[in-house]
Amino acid sequence: MLEKCRILYKGDMIAGSFYLFVGLVLLLFAGILHYTTESLGFHYLSIGFFMFFLYSMGKGVVIFFLSRQRYNFYLHLNSLTKPILEDETTYTEFRIKKKNINRRRYVWIMVICSVVAFLGIFSRQKGLIMGTAIPIALISGIEFGIGLLNEFRLREYMRLLLKRAE
Repeated sequence: MLEKCRILYKGDMIAGSFYLFVGLVLLLFAGILHYTTESLGFHYLSIGFFMFFLYSMGKGVVIFFLSRQRYNFYLHLNSLTKPILEDETTYTEFRIKKKNINRRRYVWIMVICSVVAFLGIFSRQKGLIMGTAIPIALISGIEFGIGLLNEFRLREYMRLLLKRAE
């Protein structure tokens, strides 16, 4: 079971690294759009990409370091005691509940921003509307996808924790 704990937190470190990668890609897109286009819509889009670059980098760093801290804790542990197992079960339950709430939010944000971006095509302020809605829908989709993958891993991990507790 100790090896499963290590694997879970190593996977979380990979998820944090993916957020860092997404942040760098968003920074690249923001730079390209900012320096190669003159359209107001692309300018707003580059600002949105830059803001989500900051968000992705911050989230990636936090996830990576928190996961690394727990990974190192389990790496130097020789066996799981009952209090540690109960703490891990409580923490995993909290993470699963949080993922459920966030999943609904991300789906709604994706749908609403996609519709707003589409309707923005037909308005006079299409640059502002589309430049704002597209990055929000994009980052919500990325968050939704990564959240689903993490939730599947957490549910399986929770099943193993409950099985071990019995």
